[in-house]
Amino acid sequence: MRIDGCSYSPSVLEKAITASAHAPSYQLGSKLLDVIGGITIAGRQLNKLTVKIGSELVVDRDARTDKYFDQPLPRQAHQPETSIALASVSCDGGRMQTRLEGGALGVHDPHWRETKNALFLRMNGVSFEQDPHPHLPACFADHRSMKDLLAGVFETVSPTAVHNVTEKLPEWRPQVLFRTGISSLCDSAALGRMMAAEADSRGFYCAQKQSYVADGLAYNWTIQERHFPTFTPILDFVHAVEHLYAAARAVSDDEGSTWELYVRWTEACWQGGIADVLAELHVHQERLGTPPVDCDATDARRITAEAIGYFQNNARRMKYPEYRRQGLPITSAHMESFVKELNYRVKSTEKFWNDGASGEAILQIRAASLCDDDRLATHLRNRPGVPWHPNAKKSPLATAG
Repeated sequence: MRIDGCSYSPSVLEKAITASAHAPSYQLGSKLLDVIGGITIAGRQLNKLTVKIGSELVVDRDARTDKYFDQPLPRQAHQPETSIALASVSCDGGRMQTRLEGGALGVHDPHWRETKNALFLRMNGVSFEQDPHPHLPACFADHRSMKDLLAGVFETVSPTAVHNVTEKLPEWRPQVLFRTGISSLCDSAALGRMMAAEADSRGFYCAQKQSYVADGLAYNWTIQERHFPTFTPILDFVHAVEHLYAAARAVSDDEGSTWELYVRWTEACWQGGIADVLAELHVHQERLGTPPVDCDATDARRITAEAIGYFQNNARRMKYPEYRRQGLPITSAHMESFVKELNYRVKSTEKFWNDGASGEAILQIRAASLCDDDRLATHLRNRPGVPWHPNAKKSPLATAG
């Protein structure tokens, strides 16, 4: 039966850890196990099991990462079993609340920490001779559609007309065929190493087309340049839109002119004209003046200067017509969705995870449960155990079922 020191069979353990991965709390996971599976495991014990299995996943992950980087240079890329038309990599941060580990009962030293997350998508490979969608989608010019995304949008703003697309356009957005993801409380340097090992294990370095999509944070592009230099770097279009609207608000006098300027700049950006937008921003900066060192974050001069810096740094990653022609993704929507799925389990004002093994373990369990390769169940079915002594420590020698 391969029962280890916890006295649970692999089948029961799989159900328990699956409940931990998907239920919003250990208490609710315990109740679901009892009601649906007839398995009685207290919430506190479920917590301990999750930390145990999650810590095993950490050990396995780190061993795979070290094995990848311990190869002699130049490393030989792992060949996938089937050809990959398009491999897309993204990374983004999340949030979870942690507390001091090893303290007395209760929550001590509560604080928010950033989770580092990465997504690996195998996608279909479409391409076109010309830009398949040259005009800005109407949703970006609709204030009702954008008011939840853009800070300060009012419903009283008159809609701005955009090009009316009457012809049937081809479906240019690449479709996801298979996904895996990772999550950790590590720093960005460690995340980059994990991402490289994960990408290689999926055969991504041998894909026919490769893309790397992220927002404008500097560490995202440090990872790309260091570990994914052959991947096409793409700035998430939605993040660019947010910066365009903030700049439009800073340089305009009223809501109507703000919206018109935002739509014009957004359409120019969609069509690859970020250089023209930058030229206009420089004119506005000259009119407003250079921001003082100690000026407020809401000062129009500072907002405009920051927008100029943002777009200058990312202009080479904003060739959106070319990306659409190649059939590459131009938004990190799938990455954002993955982070939200992670946050469903780990993020809440009432949830506190220990800064040590507890917090890292739940991220491993949750991320593994969201992967299409069944890695969580595979680990649980193949982890070593001692079938003849339920109180013995797990042993790598006990492999018989």
